[in-house]
Amino acid sequence: MPAEGKRCKVIVVYHPDFAAQGYPALRERIAPAFEELRTRGLLDKEGVSLMEPRPAEEELAEEVHTEGHIQGVKRSGYYQVALLSAGSVILGAEEVASGKADAAFCFTGTAGHHASRDGFWGFCYLNDVAMALVRLRREGRGRRVAILDIDPHFGDGTRDILGEDPKVLHVNLHSGYVMRGSGGSNNLDLALFHDAGDAQFLHAVDRALEAVGRFRPELLFVVFGHDSHRDDYGAFELSDGVYREFALRVKRSFPSGVVYVLSGGARPHVARRAIGDVVEVLAATSP
Repeated sequence: MPAEGKRCKVIVVYHPDFAAQGYPALRERIAPAFEELRTRGLLDKEGVSLMEPRPAEEELAEEVHTEGHIQGVKRSGYYQVALLSAGSVILGAEEVASGKADAAFCFTGTAGHHASRDGFWGFCYLNDVAMALVRLRREGRGRRVAILDIDPHFGDGTRDILGEDPKVLHVNLHSGYVMRGSGGSNNLDLALFHDAGDAQFLHAVDRALEAVGRFRPELLFVVFGHDSHRDDYGAFELSDGVYREFALRVKRSFPSGVVYVLSGGARPHVARRAIGDVVEVLAATSP
């Protein structure tokens, strides 16, 4: 753990309930990926801090979602772990926005980017990024925020909630043949073919980072779905090494002020490599 008061390179936010109580399609990867960080010695590395979140306040969910939505999530049985997942993102965002860390990697037990104001699907129950933004803005932070979503499934819930906010840039690298969504001038959708490989993906990443750079955000959320791997359930055909390269490109463009939010993905061996590589890049002294 870094000395008290010393700025961290990266905060890893994790709770064992993500593996124990998370959505079945997502939770099997959680403990193996976390153990991979231990195996690589990353959790003992100087500049790396491990933090455990608390559940987000219910009033944040109530501000982002309708009452009917929340009642539906409660009936699903995943309300508590969704609050804890949102709490992970909120904690990571607060630590980075306050300048205590350059970056955060936030584990989750459920995803968030398909959770709209009044609906949820695809293992997403509460929109964790939107809830974190509400909290930051209450504290006078997060006035200008970018969201880079590389999960191959379009972040329709985030677009529904934040798409018309001129102080939010929402960028999606998604699988599809047409541009999707609008709802505001600060939205960029980069549609890739379903079998897109590393070269196509990284080309789109460069375009996305250029757009984010022009926007000049105070904070960048990266919705990190490794379901884009060729062995996972998403539409892309990405290889093992591409996530490290992605993290390197993000870090070169944004050495600080970045919050990674775990999203889609199910395969433990993919998660171990992808998450391990990303945290290793974040923990490094230089890109």
